[in-house]
Amino acid sequence: MSTATVSNLVEVPAVEKPSRRGRKPHEKEGPQVARFFMGDADDESISLQREFKSEAEAQLESLKLDRPYYTVESWKAVADLSNGSIAIEKRAVSSRT
Repeated sequence: MSTATVSNLVEVPAVEKPSRRGRKPHEKEGPQVARFFMGDADDESISLQREFKSEAEAQLESLKLDRPYYTVESWKAVADLSNGSIAIEKRAVSSRT
């Protein structure tokens, strides 16, 4: 017959994990850039048909219908001359009118 001995357990202090950089938060105050649609596509074009208020709604409909959904983004190129040279910046444009 073998016997086991139990010794006192020592509490080990918790080690804090270093904070990880997460994804950048979406721009809440600026214009809404992306719009979400269900549609049909062929080799030459995409026909956007039904628009959704959020990507989550589009994802659910895509799952139900087993069809892809489409994201459309609106951007505008703007020239920045503030440093004495031309720099082209990409600015979000509200596509909702």
